[in-house]
Amino acid sequence: MSRPRGGQTGFTFIELMIAMAIMAIGMMAAVSMQFSSTRNNTNGDIVTQATMLAKTQLENLKNRDLSNLNAGTVQDPNNPVNAEGQSGGIYTRSWTIANLGAGAREITVRVQWSRLGRSGAVQISSNTQGGGV
Repeated sequence: MSRPRGGQTGFTFIELMIAMAIMAIGMMAAVSMQFSSTRNNTNGDIVTQATMLAKTQLENLKNRDLSNLNAGTVQDPNNPVNAEGQSGGIYTRSWTIANLGAGAREITVRVQWSRLGRSGAVQISSNTQGGGV
């Protein structure tokens, strides 16, 4: 077999370098998306855990008798708490009870956290007449 003269028989070094550069840019984009996705999943998990902590405490307070719900702000005695509400985590939980009138209260639960230099908070409120009503 003879090779044609002046014909291209392979890739030049410049073509290989350009192809490698394009592939490297694509791989960096994929790695960046992976890191971003992991960070966003972690942040979403933290917000979900904080919301569940607030919801659990709100339900506990709503199920109490009104005579046990004195107006004011209370810090969770276990602060800081973990995702299960036990001592030793990144969350700080507090609640405020306000009188709404004859036999009714407004309960507001706030869960705050600080992680890797970023802070966040979740707050939920509900009105109750006590005893889970």
